[in-house]
Amino acid sequence: MYHKSHSRLDLLNIIKIFKLPIEDPEDFNKKTITEKLIKCLGEVDNIQEDNHHLGIKTLNDLKEYLLKPNQKKILSIKDKNEIMKITKLIINYCKNGYNVDISYFNTMDEIYVEARRLSQFGDIPSVRRMCQLLNLNPHTSERIYAVISQKVQNDLRIKAITTRKVHNILTIRRGTIVVTFD
Repeated sequence: MYHKSHSRLDLLNIIKIFKLPIEDPEDFNKKTITEKLIKCLGEVDNIQEDNHHLGIKTLNDLKEYLLKPNQKKILSIKDKNEIMKITKLIINYCKNGYNVDISYFNTMDEIYVEARRLSQFGDIPSVRRMCQLLNLNPHTSERIYAVISQKVQNDLRIKAITTRKVHNILTIRRGTIVVTFD
């Protein structure tokens, strides 16, 4: 059985992305879509690779993805607010010159324990920023990297490509130019 944190819309997107042979999946409720998806994945030998959305390459990877909790739906609003609060406190520590004395925390170890715990929520932009700022800390060589899902990585890559500034370059070519008028 697949994990129930995957919404109906998530299941419909999976059907569209991998072009699974389920007719009119939009007409069914979540339970029926799940049953048809289980039946379909049992009958299908292989699927199309997906490098853009979920980063799933094989049928076993897709089944494993569906068995695990949905990364986007793990956090409740209360949990996300708590993560944001601690993240802001750590960012404040970084902005104040990495000085523990004027921060909310008592020791630098306490900061890094919280940062390591929060780094698993790398899909949240503030957590990624917190990790970047902590990695600039001159008082320690410890590095913390945010765990980012494949979909968010692709979105960030596309955003970086689209926001990249194009610099116009002037090129001068020397040679003879003939202009004629009729």
